[in-house]
Amino acid sequence: MILALNTAFMTANIGLILNNGERVESTIDAKSKHSENVLKTVDELLNQCNEKIQNVDEIAVVVGPGSFTGIRIGVALAKGFGSVNDKLKILPISSLELMAYIYLQKHSNDFVCVLNALSNLFFVCEFNSNGIKLSNERMIDREELDKIKKKKVCLTGDLNLENADYVEVTTDALLDFVATKQEESAYVKVEELSPVYLRPSQAEANLKSDKKSD
Repeated sequence: MILALNTAFMTANIGLILNNGERVESTIDAKSKHSENVLKTVDELLNQCNEKIQNVDEIAVVVGPGSFTGIRIGVALAKGFGSVNDKLKILPISSLELMAYIYLQKHSNDFVCVLNALSNLFFVCEFNSNGIKLSNERMIDREELDKIKKKKVCLTGDLNLENADYVEVTTDALLDFVATKQEESAYVKVEELSPVYLRPSQAEANLKSDKKSD
């Protein structure tokens, strides 16, 4: 059984793929606090199909980039589950690669996935028409973003860029993408699982600022 978690965006996606192939899915909307509802929702899904967390063989978790707090919640849960089950297989998922996968279901061109990093900064990654990454995931400013001529692909409700295309991350799409990533066997050990923040937290930024002023 596979548990998939995406808490990197305002809307969270949680799903199970049972051993018989059946799917059980849930979505936590942007108005709900992920910290209070993700573990509760996992329990509800497991109870719905009469399963226990001990029966989860694999956990796929979106590690970012995206919401700092959301990413931390998802990675912490995966690490917690992995720490009590040394046979658990852990599959890290890139939020930008997930967006690219969804986009390519209906399009066939080179493009760049863009996420709002706030303060006029953006998380980006460029892809070709086959979904191959043409650049590393990185954070850039608006001037750099405007220089990119490829089609820009944004998350619905995240940004409003001129002439951009938009994708919606559903739990069903997350589970489809997890299935493709399984084929790559890109698993990591629990101690190797780490978030992809790209941008320092506010606490880290404040600490750096304090050091400069000393």
